[in-house]
Amino acid sequence: MDDNSVYRNLFFEESDDNLQKLNDDVLELESEPQNIDLVNEIFRAAHTLKGMSATMGYDVMTKLTHKMENLFDFFKSGKLKVTSEYISLIFECLDKLSQLVEDLRNDQELSEDQISELLKKLIDVEKSVNGTTTEEVHNTTSKSEELTTGLNNSEDADIDVVKKARSQGYNAFAVAIRIDKESMLKGPRAFLIIEHLEQEGDVIYTEPTADLLENGEFDTDFKLIYLTKSTKEQVEANIDSNSEIDTFIVEEFDSTKVLNGKEQVQTTEESPIAKPAENTPKKPMKAKEKKNSTPNKHPSAARNQSIRVDLSRLDLFLNLVSELVVYRNQLDDANKRNDATEVKDSLEQVSRLTSELQDLVLKIRMQQVSVVFSRFPRMVRDLARELDKDMELVVEGEETELDKTVVSELSEPLIHLLRNSADHGIESAEVRQKYGKPVKGIIKLSAYQEGNQVNITLEDDGKGLDPQVMKESAESKGIDTTGMTDDELINLIFHPGFSTAKKITNISGRGVGLDAVMAKISDLGGSLEMKTELHVGTRFLIKLPLTLSIIQALMVRVANESFAIPLDVVERVVVIQEKEIITSMDKEVVEYQEGLIPVIRVDQVLGLTNEENAKQFAIVVKSDKQYFAVLVNELIGQQEIVIKKIDIIIQKLNKFQGATIFGNGSIALILDVNAICQGKPVES
Repeated sequence: MDDNSVYRNLFFEESDDNLQKLNDDVLELESEPQNIDLVNEIFRAAHTLKGMSATMGYDVMTKLTHKMENLFDFFKSGKLKVTSEYISLIFECLDKLSQLVEDLRNDQELSEDQISELLKKLIDVEKSVNGTTTEEVHNTTSKSEELTTGLNNSEDADIDVVKKARSQGYNAFAVAIRIDKESMLKGPRAFLIIEHLEQEGDVIYTEPTADLLENGEFDTDFKLIYLTKSTKEQVEANIDSNSEIDTFIVEEFDSTKVLNGKEQVQTTEESPIAKPAENTPKKPMKAKEKKNSTPNKHPSAARNQSIRVDLSRLDLFLNLVSELVVYRNQLDDANKRNDATEVKDSLEQVSRLTSELQDLVLKIRMQQVSVVFSRFPRMVRDLARELDKDMELVVEGEETELDKTVVSELSEPLIHLLRNSADHGIESAEVRQKYGKPVKGIIKLSAYQEGNQVNITLEDDGKGLDPQVMKESAESKGIDTTGMTDDELINLIFHPGFSTAKKITNISGRGVGLDAVMAKISDLGGSLEMKTELHVGTRFLIKLPLTLSIIQALMVRVANESFAIPLDVVERVVVIQEKEIITSMDKEVVEYQEGLIPVIRVDQVLGLTNEENAKQFAIVVKSDKQYFAVLVNELIGQQEIVIKKIDIIIQKLNKFQGATIFGNGSIALILDVNAICQGKPVES
């Protein structure tokens, strides 16, 4: 297995993709049981997974996948109807396969004990359909079709090699092997069988030839002469340890039988094998070293350290780097000649290319949130069965892109929120009918880009949070709720260890661990907000930065202090007079696009002292699908800035996304426009 280590990462990546595809397609099959095209697609994915496992020599995975594949075959043939019970059994298999992949990723040995319970369930299903297992059917078929060890094209030199080997204490065997006719990877399978044999001896002859075997250009049978110091029983055990073998025969090598074999019917119409050079054993494929080295470790921590990139983006990257090299050389040449004009022109081009490279690198790091979202429909389906509730997950905007680092860390908090919504948000069918709601509860997960951030919303049409229940629960835990508003009571849900659950379940409790969810989102540079209405539902809004490093910003000055506003949220900038600001219902508004939009005075929000009658610019921004006019005193200009983290104390003000450093070394804070416009309260 050590020599296969170079393929491990590819195997893990492809297995993850195939398992996710199987989860998605099987979930769809449950709602479309008559869709034969979908069954065929599932069958192909399962067969691919089985073939990859077999090629890598992971026999435990191969056996489980093969048995699971039989269920899909029964669905195709109409012997079994697609039911929720069978779908659940398939999901059990997929979960176990995912676990086996993780074990392999962590260099743990696989054991058949891990799958014995599932295999029994699958075999019981087979017996209920056929009255016997598929293996018993295959064995019956194998016996009816003769498999012999007679060889058709061996040479006298092969017999001489056998005689010399026997004189040195070796055993010689004639071996015939029949590969499972459904195997899609006959070449790799034959390679692994011979490879396993060569760990304990030498294969000196193969029929058909080595190159034909390696390319899979044979029917199902192949034969070989094998020299080893192992016994016949040990050789049989070695061969039997491989997967996708229909049947095989191991016999003592008999030169008379070899000659007689030339008169038998050939199993393949291939050309004779070439005569071996001198008397050295022939290797049918690339020789494999014996297992005497320390296996490479593959820590699970490396799992998320790769990302798939569109080839066109890499092509563009290469072109930009090529251009950069050209202008660098021009700069060197102009500098040697002291030509200031050429230096200036080249610097402008280098500046342009640097900006394009920065933008491209950020795009290369981007990944669709579907990587995370795709696993949730299956999870909600399982929760619905476990909780005996009728619910559905609706996913929107899964093509939205985020920085790879953010996407890889997003799964845990979303799983927690989803489990809370399923367990304590969505009510039972009886309760929903009582309040005039549809029996089926809806959980909606959506993502969309807004300026330089991505908003992820998770909402349910469940029972919502009751402020009075929150109050009672808080007081029972010794929390003083005197003078608290309903909103403040609701926000106690983010208090460490707070829960409104009447009883502990193995799913979740709305509020349990939500402080940890909040902390996780904050670590990613984002924020978490919640809105709830009793008997209507609850909505969580997660705001995350699009990238974690470089953004385009509009540099402004407010009361002699410099700030940066992310350019992506800016719609337009206009000069505004104080008289244009209208007071309506105790709020300041200004006309924009034949309507009125709220005015946000940054100096007042930040507690800065501003000069009277100072010149003002209105920066029109869009936050939570609504326009706002953000007032500043001066525009410094547009600039590409690097985002730096700020102290936790400043973060709690909920007014700033981070900080940046000017070319002269001075520091400017980056305004969190969304938090300022939405009036998010300061954290305690």
